Amino acid sequence: MTSATNRCACGHVGTSCTEHALSSFWRSFVLAYMVRAGVAVFSRGVGLARSGRPRDALNIELLFGEKHTFYREEAVRLGMFLGSFTGGYHAVRCQLSRRTGMSPKRLALLAGGVGGFGSIFLKKNKRRAYGLYLMARLAQSGYANQKKKGRFHFWGSHWDHGDVLLFALSSAQVMYSYVMRPETLDRGFWNFIVRAGPIGKETLAAVRDNCNGKAVDLTGLLIPGATSAGLGTGTVDFGGKALAAGTLSGGMSSSVFVPCVPCAAMHRSTGCPSCASHVAQSSLATFRKCFPFYLSIHLVPYAILNARKALASPWKTVANAAAATARSTTFISAFVGLYMSTVCASRNAFARDHRALYYVAGVVAASALFVEKKSRRAELALYLMPRAVDAFVNTVNAKRLLPAVPHAELALFVAVSAGLMHLYENEPDTLAGFLRDTIRRFVHRPNAPLPKSASEAVLQACDDDDGAED
Repeated sequence: MTSATNRCACGHVGTSCTEHALSSFWRSFVLAYMVRAGVAVFSRGVGLARSGRPRDALNIELLFGEKHTFYREEAVRLGMFLGSFTGGYHAVRCQLSRRTGMSPKRLALLAGGVGGFGSIFLKKNKRRAYGLYLMARLAQSGYANQKKKGRFHFWGSHWDHGDVLLFALSSAQVMYSYVMRPETLDRGFWNFIVRAGPIGKETLAAVRDNCNGKAVDLTGLLIPGATSAGLGTGTVDFGGKALAAGTLSGGMSSSVFVPCVPCAAMHRSTGCPSCASHVAQSSLATFRKCFPFYLSIHLVPYAILNARKALASPWKTVANAAAATARSTTFISAFVGLYMSTVCASRNAFARDHRALYYVAGVVAASALFVEKKSRRAELALYLMPRAVDAFVNTVNAKRLLPAVPHAELALFVAVSAGLMHLYENEPDTLAGFLRDTIRRFVHRPNAPLPKSASEAVLQACDDDDGAED
């Protein structure tokens, strides 16, 4: 036990090592839970306010009813993960420092690895995605470290648009998997893409079957009036081949072999016979659907993790979040528009479909990233890259080209956690500013007393604002 006036060798004051670890666990759990739950509740509130009945946004049952608290499990998992990571990190760091006399900074590698075992509270797919994201961050930081020491650098490493190139390659894999191999993507992530985009699940299944050489059932997929809205009288144009409309509504079978699923089916969500009108309406619909989500992403985490600044300048905080939301929503809308434009243009030009088209469309759509600020481009590229790698690895595993390694995602997470915490403690300048600030917010607080309640943990988060500016 340390006295209230003496500093422990581990760096904290006024608490024992055990209390310090418990404080870190409790505080990180509360903050993580609040961020995840806050994003979900805020998004739903904005959605209710825009639904035509603004009063619904104040309805407790609609906001917090049993049917709408789907986020609870994920929020608890995230809280347990971050809490056990920070608590375990400090517990190992403190105990080994006291027993061996070594500097806590020299023990960061081992303590970070032990803290990484906290990822067992995450679902397997989340653990893998986070592990790949942190691996990319570790590689970025390790390269910056070696470059800083003048040991080596890659040709082209000073190119300003490397982040866009990484995003384009990742986008190609993700958007191909979105159409052709949805089982290789995280289910929640795939559903998000489907909700944000203009193509329904039934149409995607038809495209997938068609590219795999199967007959497709287009009954109910064509836009109303497809047989007369510029697509032929009594016939439907399938990539340049006319098929009797009666084949779809009657006859021996509703499944047919076609060169490609026609635009008349791809436009089902908007009902527009014109590709240009469909792209424009799809982009606008995506903007409307995604605005509440992006507003919650830009506002809620900042308000919780930087409470003092947010409370000191509430209007500035909201204005900055609204501006960032408009930019991000414009980006995702442009992405959808470019993707659909490429798909429709290919159908009009070649009258055939090919699975490679969806790789190309992903690359073309990635140019929408230029809408975002330069500082956000790398974040988005490093966010999407793990999704792409995960989809690729799942595809390879499904074909049994690689042996299955038990608990590989846990080992990966432990390894990258160890490396990142070592760099954070010993060479923090090599870490990206966003990552460094996030680690500081959750991990580095040596003088924190043990909070007695969730509200006290939040107040401690407010006090952290000053420390984050040092």
